[in-house]
Amino acid sequence: MATLRITRRSLALRCLIAFGLLAPSSVVVAASRSAPPLILVETRPLETSLGDPSLPATAPQWLDMIQAAHASLDLEEFYLSERPGEALSPVLKAIGAAAARGVKVRLLLDSRMHRTYPQPADSLAKLSNVSVRLVDYQRLAGGIQHSKFMIADRAEAFIGSQNLDWRSLSHIHELGLRSSLLPVATALEDVFETDWNFADTTRAATPPVDRAHVSWPVRFELSGTSGEVWLGASPRKTTPASIPWDRDLLVQRLNEARREIVVQTLDYGVSGFGSSDSTLHQALIGAARRGVKVRLLISDWELGSPGEADLKALAAIPNVEVRISRVPDWSGGYIPFGRVEHCKYAVADSSWLWLGTSNWEPSYFLTTRNVGLTVHHAELARAARRVFEQDWKSPTAVAYGPQTQLTPRNHGAKAPEGAKVYGE
Repeated sequence: MATLRITRRSLALRCLIAFGLLAPSSVVVAASRSAPPLILVETRPLETSLGDPSLPATAPQWLDMIQAAHASLDLEEFYLSERPGEALSPVLKAIGAAAARGVKVRLLLDSRMHRTYPQPADSLAKLSNVSVRLVDYQRLAGGIQHSKFMIADRAEAFIGSQNLDWRSLSHIHELGLRSSLLPVATALEDVFETDWNFADTTRAATPPVDRAHVSWPVRFELSGTSGEVWLGASPRKTTPASIPWDRDLLVQRLNEARREIVVQTLDYGVSGFGSSDSTLHQALIGAARRGVKVRLLISDWELGSPGEADLKALAAIPNVEVRISRVPDWSGGYIPFGRVEHCKYAVADSSWLWLGTSNWEPSYFLTTRNVGLTVHHAELARAARRVFEQDWKSPTAVAYGPQTQLTPRNHGAKAPEGAKVYGE
């Protein structure tokens, strides 16, 4: 049985924080072991050269967090999708084992996506010590619950583009951050608790939970160098007041960039899903016009969408380059909603990293629950930039401009005609 190892010093600090005698952001406490405060974590799709093979893989990091959990495990996910025998199965088994040893597990999912993938979550909900709730963000804010994060023992957290999906561990390019910074976990727990309460429709509406009151940024030491981190969340309406709006954190970094901005995301646009906001778009244009070199690597998921016109307009601006990235098909057959670039991050001046769960389209910041981490630390920023550079130089990244015409690629539930389907 995994146990939680806490030093007397860290236990004393937690007690001081709990009783309001010490500001959470004034200390840095590892969750369970002497782990680095932040770890960049990647899923590299099988049979590709994308990303950085020196980075830790997602599944082992998730398993390490789950197996070390002592008291609680909270997961807020867009959806849960399993294919037996694939890379997510050991993760779900570990969650079940945690519950069996007494860990209180709570899983919060988007209500509409649960209708698409009901079985795995419904099966988990039958286990002792496991509770599952569904939250309707359409009712709350006009959007969806799109964030993807995990909190172990209210002390260690994971945020990233990775859905709780077997494909996100083997067939989709993903990037995330594991944090052992206690203030990050406690603030993120407020986001979870807020949405957990919202999911209980038997109760009257309650305001966002805001207990941590972290004073941002939180300072940390990594590889002998100091750094700073901010937790951001969206939308503002349902976010605890002490947590900054993620869009504002991101825009500030774009506005203050002096040399280079690189961005990788699934979607891009200034409108969609009933929302319109050109703030990010204008920030990138403003950066390019003051001489910053701007490069965007966008998934081929964007092709054929209304946002393609916005992307072409951006690509026409001097100092802006755009490429479309296509994850090659897998030899094992067609995988619905797989083989796609799904990372969501930006690096400014090789010293700032924003990494989150929001695509760069306004509804993700205005109406939809998302979270992100903004990090000022050159080593972490350069590590993410290496991922970008590897993908940018890949033969599957296609130059894209105002006159470019690329055929949209099928990523949907139905396989292309004549294609071999995985598992059939």
